[in-house]
Amino acid sequence: MPKVEIQLNLGENDCDPQEFVNAAVCADKLGFRTVWFGDHIFPWFHSGKRSSFVWSMLSVALEKTDRIKVGPWVTVPIGARYHPAIVAQAAATLDNMYPGRVLLGVGSGEALNERPFWNDTWPKWDERMERLIEGIRLMRMMWYSKEPFKFEGRYFSSDFYHLYTKPRRKIPIFFSAIGKRAARYAGMYADQLITICPRNNLQTMKEVILPAYRQGRIEANKEGPGGVAIEVNFSFLKPEEIVRTQWRTLGLYHKDSWSIPNPMAVEEEGRRVTVDEVRKGTHICSKWSDLVEVIEQYAKIGVTAVSLYTGAYKKQIRAIANNLLSVF
Repeated sequence: MPKVEIQLNLGENDCDPQEFVNAAVCADKLGFRTVWFGDHIFPWFHSGKRSSFVWSMLSVALEKTDRIKVGPWVTVPIGARYHPAIVAQAAATLDNMYPGRVLLGVGSGEALNERPFWNDTWPKWDERMERLIEGIRLMRMMWYSKEPFKFEGRYFSSDFYHLYTKPRRKIPIFFSAIGKRAARYAGMYADQLITICPRNNLQTMKEVILPAYRQGRIEANKEGPGGVAIEVNFSFLKPEEIVRTQWRTLGLYHKDSWSIPNPMAVEEEGRRVTVDEVRKGTHICSKWSDLVEVIEQYAKIGVTAVSLYTGAYKKQIRAIANNLLSVF
């Protein structure tokens, strides 16, 4: 079976910041190699109650752990909430202190977290993607340019950019992509692709997403198929029970969930999610071996890392360690 890394997504909901740090420490001790933190000013759903500033948690998590790599899944360097120069500086500072342990997941964002910084407007996807690509180019220039430089972009321009505290290692950029066009851009402009399933199910990944990603890499003259991380949404509950007990979180199952304006609206959307939508959007497992089979199927088509959402809950982290790390 092809090798695949089991990663954890701690998210940003429900818990205070120290609990997320403690979860990362737990994961490090159990042998996980990568944990991701959500980067939100608001939680994904209103009842999540908590949403800490990720860059503060990342620094403490790195200090408290020994080996594990950490990063945001994902940050949005498109302007407004984050200028790409600020993200470049934040990531570089962390890598300067903890070289080789900093990852950077980036994406075009969702209205829930970004819209308030655009005066309650929300740029169209094409503009957000252009901003993201331009932001990646600026960040890399700041990391690797030895001298001050002028940058003239469509969205970001200045006659003077220079990052005085540089990263010590190359910071890999993971590009979040759900559709075909974004997957191609991930291949062209980033180091690795990250996506989610079953929104991108096995067939879609194999026939649409991975070919587009690899085409982008070819166009950028990159060698090899490239790394691919996918977040696998799974549950041991029946779909009917998920709808009954977890409806507050289910608004994200809707196709255009990235345009939902706020966490309260996510919960309202969740009331309308059907059992069939849950069944299509979740890998329903009766036992851990079912999840092993799902992961194996994605590994066979070229996925190199699978991220599983745990929140900051150590019991779930230990269960994944006990049932999956020994397999993969």
